Amino acid sequence: MHIHDDEQFIKGVESLIDPMAVSDLLFLQKLKGILPSPIMKRLLLHAAKKTPRIGFVIEPYSLFLFFRLKDIEAARKMLPERYELARTKLFEDDEPDFFMGIGNLGTRASSFWGARQECYLIATDKESGLLSFIFIEILSNTLIALPPKGITNPNCEKAVFTTSAKGDIFVDMKEKKTSRQFTLRGNIKRGKLRKLDQNLWLMGNTSIAHSQKLAGGDYRPFAVIFDPAEVAEALDIPTEDVSISKNTLFPGLAESEPVKVICFPYAQHYVADSPGCYTTVKDRDELVSIYNQLGDPGKLKIFSAKTILIQLLAGVAVSVLIVFVLSLIL
Repeated sequence: MHIHDDEQFIKGVESLIDPMAVSDLLFLQKLKGILPSPIMKRLLLHAAKKTPRIGFVIEPYSLFLFFRLKDIEAARKMLPERYELARTKLFEDDEPDFFMGIGNLGTRASSFWGARQECYLIATDKESGLLSFIFIEILSNTLIALPPKGITNPNCEKAVFTTSAKGDIFVDMKEKKTSRQFTLRGNIKRGKLRKLDQNLWLMGNTSIAHSQKLAGGDYRPFAVIFDPAEVAEALDIPTEDVSISKNTLFPGLAESEPVKVICFPYAQHYVADSPGCYTTVKDRDELVSIYNQLGDPGKLKIFSAKTILIQLLAGVAVSVLIVFVLSLIL
């Protein structure tokens, strides 16, 4: 099966990203100190039912580092029962191994906008048989979606991910609560395009889940829908061109130096499941079929915080009315 119209899909995703919607969600986050967390999550899930997908863009030059695992048993303990730690290839002609990955991204969507660092293990979903990216940590200066809480506040006091005209990439992420930090400087000029392993980069992106710590009991995977061409190949950056000056994220879990550094020198356009919504994708043809459907004009409806705001304001109005009536009676 072939992609019908990638331009239409790309423009559709781009046109549905509303920077002002992020401010709506930030406003809602301020109310979390007033309203109980279960109520906020219920409002979020209700909004997701009306718009079950979120369009987002990963900006050019996203950088992924992969480290060979040292403590296999510790890695296994991070996984929910549904998943089994898996050996995988990164590029098409690599030898498979156990890896921890660290992805550094510039992201934008109607629900988040900023720098983001994702740490993951790679596992097999024993129910579907698909390779899966399992988040074991997410650091960001923008909003973060997590199963048990819906949307959570940014957790970084410092979040730098940027490039220079000289081909340099700079990363400096520091978690506010724990002061864990990851700092890197690299150069991508000597990178060579190579074909990526599709079991991981294609199907793995249709089966993304969270570790036991982050999942809060919800171990179902979610999918992102995209053009397979956007993960067909990437730059293989010589590891000696990357220098990590600080890495205190998961001491002892993996080797200190990466064995592979991968850079995507172009924007990637994705449509992800909204919180609480799950799309099942069994193979490449089904992924492309869903992609083509979403590319049809009018088919792509985006998540919006406005639905939550309307419910919230209606609830506040009712509460005020009740207090007013009671004051008259008493």
